Amino acid sequence: MPRCLGTVWMAVLVLAAASHFLAFVPLATPSRPRVARVARADGPVGLRSAEHSGELTQRKQRPVIAVLVAMMLSFSLAAAALAPPDPTVEAAWGFVRRNYYDQTFNKQDWNALHERFLRRVDQGERAESVVREMVQSLGDRYSRVIDAATFEQLMAFDPMGVGLVLARNDQKEVIISSPPFAGSSAAKAGLRQGQRVEKVDDMSFKELSLLAVADRVSTRDPPSVTLTLREGEGETREVVLERLRQAKPQNQVESGIVTNALGHKVGFLRLRTVGARSALEMQEALGRLRAEGAQEWVIDLRGNGGGSFPAALEAAELFLPKGATAAQVKLPSVDKEKPILVGEEGERQERVGSATEPVAVLVDAGSASASEVLAVALRGNCRAPLIGSRTYGKAAVQGVFGLPNKEAVALTVARYSGPHGERIEGGLEPDLSSGLSLGGLSPQGLMSALGAPLQGGGDYGLDVEGASKLALAACAESAR
Repeated sequence: MPRCLGTVWMAVLVLAAASHFLAFVPLATPSRPRVARVARADGPVGLRSAEHSGELTQRKQRPVIAVLVAMMLSFSLAAAALAPPDPTVEAAWGFVRRNYYDQTFNKQDWNALHERFLRRVDQGERAESVVREMVQSLGDRYSRVIDAATFEQLMAFDPMGVGLVLARNDQKEVIISSPPFAGSSAAKAGLRQGQRVEKVDDMSFKELSLLAVADRVSTRDPPSVTLTLREGEGETREVVLERLRQAKPQNQVESGIVTNALGHKVGFLRLRTVGARSALEMQEALGRLRAEGAQEWVIDLRGNGGGSFPAALEAAELFLPKGATAAQVKLPSVDKEKPILVGEEGERQERVGSATEPVAVLVDAGSASASEVLAVALRGNCRAPLIGSRTYGKAAVQGVFGLPNKEAVALTVARYSGPHGERIEGGLEPDLSSGLSLGGLSPQGLMSALGAPLQGGGDYGLDVEGASKLALAACAESAR
């Protein structure tokens, strides 16, 4: 029975019970004094006044009225208990319960808070305010509520362009991780959070990573995509979804080649952000610059505020051997940090092998989040020194989950550290300090701007090979 109909029937039952009792209870009404005779076996003994009789009548009614009040109160409480919980508060609470990395919830009883949050909405408080206080109670500087307009802008750049956020669950299955964005083709098709997705068009997630599939869709820019959903054991169905054509991503990697003072050709790759195409664009640049004679690499992560953590790990795999530990991750589903190994999920099948030439990484205070994961993955494996200044120091990974009221919650769903547990919080100290404010990316000015270490009379050039040997010798010594 629907909750609203249940409440109506409860009210009907209250009225029926009340009328049933009132039909059999004499009501006190004003009347003239009358005499009541009391017969006894030994004859008449006296008279009783009508006032005394009225008191008796009222005394008999009081318990009945009290019973009615108690019954109506209990029915009202029962009806309130059947009221549906607020969907926005319920969804936000569930996202925190399942996905927040700290399963002590800032040392709070999350189930007890659940009831308290719902009760406040029942008492008239706005769900938006309650959800914000709920997220703030976690005490996490990175977890927050995203307003509807901002969330819509984020979804507009969804590489798939259909209003879906996909993620892998603990069983490595690809699922719809949050409700489809309101008004999207996925929402119109009735897709739901938690449904399993096996393929997008002809691309199976058993063979390709999430980022590789999203990149292929955005690069081909088809008018629609076909999702294959797993409905049960062996049962699948296909859903065709129209795409938003403006979802095609822009370039995320700038590249070029310069010759340093030693005559070495240095290829540079600058990442302004870390996104779905970063690793693929870096791989293309490596091949092109290698063909032009590049012998060393500089990866410029200055001012890179982060982006996709899986994309950062894919980029690190371009420079690390298979089986190397790229990072450690702490998830809600595990009690301790889990190592992430290069190539462990078959996501390198399209790569031509890792780059083995000397490489250095430029960082500064604007290097944060996913870019720090890329930096520490290379340094932690003694593959590249960090040159510049201390990084920002953010090791938290956010997941964004849509709410029924069109807002979203961004929650810290994991925390990363370096390959050997190196802390990212507080920032990564560089191996070599540039001592300079490093400017633009013009090939003519790049080497003179870097200036670490200096080579020859007045000529500036980054000796990547020399810098790598110097810094990585210390790395190898500390790893023993």
